[in-house]
Amino acid sequence: MTRFVRSIAGGAGFAGDRIDPAVKLAQSGRVHAIALECLAERTLVPGLRARRRDSAKGGDPRIARRMTPLLGPAAANGCQIITNFGAANPAAAAAEVAALARTQGLADLRVAAITGDDVRHLAGLIRWDDPIEGDLLGAHAYIGTAGIVAATREDAGVIVTGRAADSALFAGALIPWLDGSDTALAGAIMLGHLLECSGQLTGGNFEAPGPGALTAADYADLGFPIADIRADGTFEICVLEGSPGRIDRLTTTLQLLYEVHNPAAYITPDLTVDFTGVVIEEIGPQRVRVSGARPAGCPGQLKVSGFVDRPGAIADVEVGYAGHGALHRARIAADVLRLRLGAIPEADLRIDLVGVNSVLGRLAGDSPGEPAEARVHISARFADAAEAQIVEDEVYALSLSGPAGACSFRSETRPRLEIVNGFVARELVTTEVEWCAA
Repeated sequence: MTRFVRSIAGGAGFAGDRIDPAVKLAQSGRVHAIALECLAERTLVPGLRARRRDSAKGGDPRIARRMTPLLGPAAANGCQIITNFGAANPAAAAAEVAALARTQGLADLRVAAITGDDVRHLAGLIRWDDPIEGDLLGAHAYIGTAGIVAATREDAGVIVTGRAADSALFAGALIPWLDGSDTALAGAIMLGHLLECSGQLTGGNFEAPGPGALTAADYADLGFPIADIRADGTFEICVLEGSPGRIDRLTTTLQLLYEVHNPAAYITPDLTVDFTGVVIEEIGPQRVRVSGARPAGCPGQLKVSGFVDRPGAIADVEVGYAGHGALHRARIAADVLRLRLGAIPEADLRIDLVGVNSVLGRLAGDSPGEPAEARVHISARFADAAEAQIVEDEVYALSLSGPAGACSFRSETRPRLEIVNGFVARELVTTEVEWCAA
């Protein structure tokens, strides 16, 4: 078996993920790079709003908390950091990282921002799935590995992107050490897809019958995944020695199929990958070997997420009931709200019972037992923000004119924002590397 050419770890799977597993990985000296996947549509929106208020803002607000304990150990062990917490403004986020590095005495750290995912200026050339009705707050294309590869070749210690594809964070840091074939690239993209959700690969969000279940202490200190890759794109996955976790064929297969609509055509900005021939082998305790990813062509278009501010607001309100007959009283309260708010179109109104049918809806069936408490949840959208107050008032009215014992009210009114997907020709989107000296 040929030797490994690079080791990379998954250091975060979402914006609010734990930071201590990434710090442990950096301190270990075991990996060449750590990728922090911190961006989703929901976390891009605050960045867009912040950038609109101040052009020097727009990165993830957790940058200082996440990077302060990580920069030193990573720099001391020659561990590169790649992350998309640049959100709506990767250049500003990279500048913040560079400033943090200066305060830690890391004057030689090279920090790069990858720009180009912001395609709002191309809005008229994007093929939108639905009409843009409202104020286009932002439009961001899913970019690939090109900028990350360029910055890696120039010895970037930290690379900050915006809306790069999740798998690109990993693949871009590995490409310079691969054999240059599309098959190797397919393997690196599959590696990125497997590691992008951090603890979800190492036993988190997993439950199977039989022995081997993780304990609360295991989950509290769950190890994040490491991948050792060969030049041909095949790789092995493990956790740091002594770290709790579960890596086997089941957990790896679960993550392989996560968010994959067609295993024969997993589309990324760099390559479409065929997972149908993938082989996952258990080769030791907490270690699997993965191979068999195949290239299936390169997409001619890039996906774009458009963020549209719509007039009006969304009201989100809850009320609780407790004690004997709580579920019965909650159901009556929900029916009262349906009668009182019957003028709201069905598509703009949702009423459900938390813990009973708020997830499964009509498929939930009858509750198997009598709960000690129940909550009525109502969400409604309005074209006129002032009308959102109607929902809150009707829920609070239940305290005097509804079933007994209404309590524990919670209400929120938020702006209406819709995400409209689209596609843009890949040749119209170019990425650039901007350097921020520490």
